[in-house]
Amino acid sequence: MPAEAKVYRARYLIPAEGAAVEDGALVAAGGRIARLGPWSKLKAHIGPSDAVEHFPDAAIVPGLVNAHTHLGLTDMGGHFKPTADFAGWLARLIASRVIRTQQSIRRAVRQGADQAQATGTVAGADITPESICDNVLTASDGRWIVFGEVFRFGPKSIDRLRQTVEGMERLRRTTPVAVGLSPHAPYSTGLAVYKAVRQVADANGWPVTAHLHETLDEIAFTERGDGPLYELVRQFSLLPRGWMPAGVRPIRMLADAGFFAKPVLVAHGNYLEDDDVAVLAESGSSVAYCPRSHAFFQHREHPWRRLLKKGVNVCLGTDSLASSPSLSVLDEARFLFANESKADPRLILDMATRRGARALGLESVTGDLRPELLATFCVVSPVGKTGDPAAAILSGAAKDIRLIRP
Repeated sequence: MPAEAKVYRARYLIPAEGAAVEDGALVAAGGRIARLGPWSKLKAHIGPSDAVEHFPDAAIVPGLVNAHTHLGLTDMGGHFKPTADFAGWLARLIASRVIRTQQSIRRAVRQGADQAQATGTVAGADITPESICDNVLTASDGRWIVFGEVFRFGPKSIDRLRQTVEGMERLRRTTPVAVGLSPHAPYSTGLAVYKAVRQVADANGWPVTAHLHETLDEIAFTERGDGPLYELVRQFSLLPRGWMPAGVRPIRMLADAGFFAKPVLVAHGNYLEDDDVAVLAESGSSVAYCPRSHAFFQHREHPWRRLLKKGVNVCLGTDSLASSPSLSVLDEARFLFANESKADPRLILDMATRRGARALGLESVTGDLRPELLATFCVVSPVGKTGDPAAAILSGAAKDIRLIRP
């Protein structure tokens, strides 16, 4: 046994890849996973002084990864009812955000990070228009990537991008959190911003995410310059004089502009045609599917299965409490499992863990149970004696979740 090692034994070990191990054990040393396997094989290497924590009716699973959330909206929980009127919801959200202070936003971020950690999240992508999270997520034990969100059309949009980049650079220099950029959506952000974001991100080695194909209204805005989102943007006088719709779908517009020259973490991707999927697959992009937010807005069936078949990495996110009841990735996975009668529970757990880590560029750090990864994982119980512990976890029978950080 390595010096200062700790052993965790459980009824099951369920890695993101590979078979589940019954009566398994995991050895942690120096903050990393040293080895794992059946208890019958590992116990011979364990001495009387080695600490062993036993969870006889639990499963050890990888830490969960939230690939898309807005922690700064945590205080919006319960403010909105499910609706198919996305533009109307967005208008009300904008009005609610106007009166908020930096102190209230910081408090919301802190509360959101605490809620995420309490439900097993070890890493996540936080989208924020505010670069004020320096002393907030720094105090969190999670590995967060803060994506500075950029809006606007015309010359002022580049000024806004410059300010956001400065905020992200300051955050990167003064805190351990990673940073990225997020042009918000095609109906709120001009094409010039997407091009500039791609250049800045590539120059700095930063990841990029964007809300794309979230609603049919977004597609109508980009293709034809009409629909409820067009009317909302026009009402706020955000479109520059002479603006014209692209005449194509948003992903095609951005692909033609070079935005998909490198991978993009696409938030939602609810409405995708074959050409859209081909762009995502060819660029190595990921899609963060938010099942409960998807249901909140009453969207049609999500194409996650088709994306996976075409080789696109699909992971899970919670969106925000303005459209979802919690910040638990496990709750997202359970909701998806409950509404997909033929879904493979191991695949859904993979989407909640390893695939999320891959989307954030953290697959060599977390998201699975294997040697050299961080020894940060979840203990879920009770699982009982079952032939399919992953199904037991996703069915909701295993209600308790505990995050372990040796």
